[in-house]
Amino acid sequence: MTDIEANPHLEKPPQRFGTPLNDAASAVILVHGRGQTPEIMFDLVVGRFPENRLAWLAPSAKNDSWYPERFIAPLQANEPWLGRALDCLAMLSDELANAGVPYASQILMGFSQGACLCCEYVWRSGRRYRALVAFTGGLIGPDGMRRDSPSRQLAGLPVLLSSWTHDPWVPVERVTESAECFRAAGANVQLNLVEAGQHGILDSEIAAAHALLSATDYVR
Repeated sequence: MTDIEANPHLEKPPQRFGTPLNDAASAVILVHGRGQTPEIMFDLVVGRFPENRLAWLAPSAKNDSWYPERFIAPLQANEPWLGRALDCLAMLSDELANAGVPYASQILMGFSQGACLCCEYVWRSGRRYRALVAFTGGLIGPDGMRRDSPSRQLAGLPVLLSSWTHDPWVPVERVTESAECFRAAGANVQLNLVEAGQHGILDSEIAAAHALLSATDYVR
């Protein structure tokens, strides 16, 4: 069985935006939300982001969704798709490392379902990336789920969790809880809660992400 047959999220190669990988200071794994595409993420994020010598790699979910149920559903309700989605990010991250972009120069960034996936991937990997940026998302799983703390490699990890207080899909309480989990694991967490409703990314949130990355070191 090929990787694509085992994991349909690998059917399409990631879209590439921004600075060519060989010339980039860092690489961003940019993960779209439910019902979205990498092209939409270009409009939502890449096209609004100040130039920062970033290579953007945006994977594509099968049928534009990484997993079927809400991110606060029991974990088993989203399997095997959640596991496949996490494997997709892991493979892309490893490919970047093998191409000369170390994990410490990689950024995980996503919106909505993609933000949740990035949070969960970084948490489970316990790996010290350059940064985690989650626009409207948090750790995956039901309320009250016990979370074993990842390795201390998360110590010092820059994390931005940015969300709207009245978002209809992502409870602000989960975003706050996720911030507390990452802080307890030693990450440097910036929690940015905007008094707004609906579902999107404001210019101020893009600016906060740019400021976070501008303040972090990278290794190349």
